[in-house]
Amino acid sequence: MVDVQSFPSTQISFLRTNIIRWEKQHFANFPWRITSNKWNALVAEIMLQRTRAEQVLPVYTDFVSKYPSPSHYLNDIQAAAFSSLGLKWREQRLKDLAISIVKDGIPDTKEGLLKLPGIGDYIASAYISFHGNKREPIIDSNVIRLYGRFFGFQTHAETRRQKWFNKLVELVIPTRNFRIYNYGVIDFTKAICRPKPLCAVCLLRRRCHYYRLSQ
Repeated sequence: MVDVQSFPSTQISFLRTNIIRWEKQHFANFPWRITSNKWNALVAEIMLQRTRAEQVLPVYTDFVSKYPSPSHYLNDIQAAAFSSLGLKWREQRLKDLAISIVKDGIPDTKEGLLKLPGIGDYIASAYISFHGNKREPIIDSNVIRLYGRFFGFQTHAETRRQKWFNKLVELVIPTRNFRIYNYGVIDFTKAICRPKPLCAVCLLRRRCHYYRLSQ
């Protein structure tokens, strides 16, 4: 167990400030990040789960041109939104989701989203943060890798389920600019703090435990 309180507030503030600063300069302007269509936004988050954004882009673009609403999607009996992503098994889940949304709409709380077919914790958190404009921590393998390296603790398959880690993520996410911060973590871990990190060009290296150990 890691003592979250042992991390200096100055280190946490350094991480927040620099991720936000980096993201403002490197924001990836994907269409689902700027859409006002809640249905399309939710579908995008489903498509993005464990799939690279560049792969999702043409599929999403085609999807939104055909299905601006869940009703449009359900009316197409030959719809195959996930076929080109190699995820045909998700199609029935999406149909179940569309049926639920047509009936009751899209909930505006994480608890409500989690009751929808095919919506798990990550998708619900991402949707609430990015499209619901609410402060919501997002946890995936990239977040775990970044925090483990920066703060200097060992990570493993169960890290995401540890109470202390969830407490850390909740502590780090800013009360303002949380949306751009969460996008920043996604983009930063894709570009810089990758599985093989580019430490030489990382703006976090001055306070990063991993970088100090590698010198």
